[in-house]
Amino acid sequence: MKALVYTGIGCLEMRDIPKPDADFIVKVSGCGICGTDLKTYLKGHHFFPPPAVLGHEFFGVVDKASPGSGYKTGDPVVVAPYAECGSCSLCRVGAGTLCKHKMFVDGGAFCEYVGIPAGYVGTGVFRVPAADDSFTLVEPLACVLNGIEHLRLREGSKALVVGSGPMGALFALVFKAKGIPVTVVEPGALRREKVASWGIDAREPGAVAAADYDNIVIAVNKKELVADYAKAVGDAGTVLMFAGLGKEESVAIDAYSIHYREVALVGCSGYAIRHFRQALALIKEHREEFSRVITHRMPLAEGAEAFNLLSGGQAFKIVLKP
Repeated sequence: MKALVYTGIGCLEMRDIPKPDADFIVKVSGCGICGTDLKTYLKGHHFFPPPAVLGHEFFGVVDKASPGSGYKTGDPVVVAPYAECGSCSLCRVGAGTLCKHKMFVDGGAFCEYVGIPAGYVGTGVFRVPAADDSFTLVEPLACVLNGIEHLRLREGSKALVVGSGPMGALFALVFKAKGIPVTVVEPGALRREKVASWGIDAREPGAVAAADYDNIVIAVNKKELVADYAKAVGDAGTVLMFAGLGKEESVAIDAYSIHYREVALVGCSGYAIRHFRQALALIKEHREEFSRVITHRMPLAEGAEAFNLLSGGQAFKIVLKP
């Protein structure tokens, strides 16, 4: 089968690789490029030594169904790239995102076919009503819903999203769908204007008073923004560190805000399967709205061009199609 293979920093190649030998196989219809894929392409990643097939935000149709799976050839499905075990001590207290015994789909989805272990089908494969590119957004939206779960939203809350990359844009769309007033801060005119065209308040940095907001999402991996907004958020507000920072990085925190203004600084990473299910339901209900985040659909063979568009801030979400 054809696959887009990451062969080293800044290098992607179309190659012929073996089709997976599995009891359950999904023919990929589309796979979104995520921030981790882009980071790997630009800087490398210890989880993905080259050569590797990246990509995990995918949907497709069943190419081969294992006996008793409940699926048949041609069924449209979306696949969760991983799932928590559900039985360890962290899972039992509702922290499945931190499970140390996660089950993973083998290999990436920037290719034509993905094999799914038969024992994983019941946990991580979900039927969808149609083969539609919007379902590439289920996994990133699940991560967003995990983040929102960490906020302290209440009657009268106002949300501020710092950064309108693909994930920041998804946060803004979720707040809009939930009827929560939201403002996006974005320095890039292209992205700012795009978000504004969706009916969302979008402003340049410095054009908002952070004290007017009680929930702030940092969707840009700049540690100074965390310190700045923790100091500036409204009293009893919450700041969510959503964008990842390096393991060696430290963030300076204003002690007065934490102690005397009762500001909470929280973080999150990934999703649990409950978030994946919630995200799928939300996209089914608001498919057209969330699809606005997808700005480009490109053939798998144009993968390098797609990655360069993203690195230059010229796109939100790009779906690669085999």
